[in-house]
Amino acid sequence: MNIDKFKNRIIEGDILETMAEIPSESVDIAFADPPFNLKKKYGNYKDSKEVRDYLDWCYKWLDEMVRVVKPTGSILIHNIPKWLTYYAAHLNERSYFRHWIAWDAV
Repeated sequence: MNIDKFKNRIIEGDILETMAEIPSESVDIAFADPPFNLKKKYGNYKDSKEVRDYLDWCYKWLDEMVRVVKPTGSILIHNIPKWLTYYAAHLNERSYFRHWIAWDAV
């Protein structure tokens, strides 16, 4: 697969479909800002999944992020503490989880 089509780009799309096209250990930085599952209304996405369904979906794209990021790379995720605690536990089992940045967005 040609990684050049992904170089230096912000890629939008279904995360699982798009990441499946990216070669393993080929990305320096991966960033995700997934829906927060707070029942908010979006144009074409229902932000209201059952907790288990939401986490199962999140674990799939987290695993893909771990797969595509180089061993020296970084994974950055924006979400609320409620979900980030689950993500951290999941990532601790699959990668070297190093840093946590939190802020109060009041």
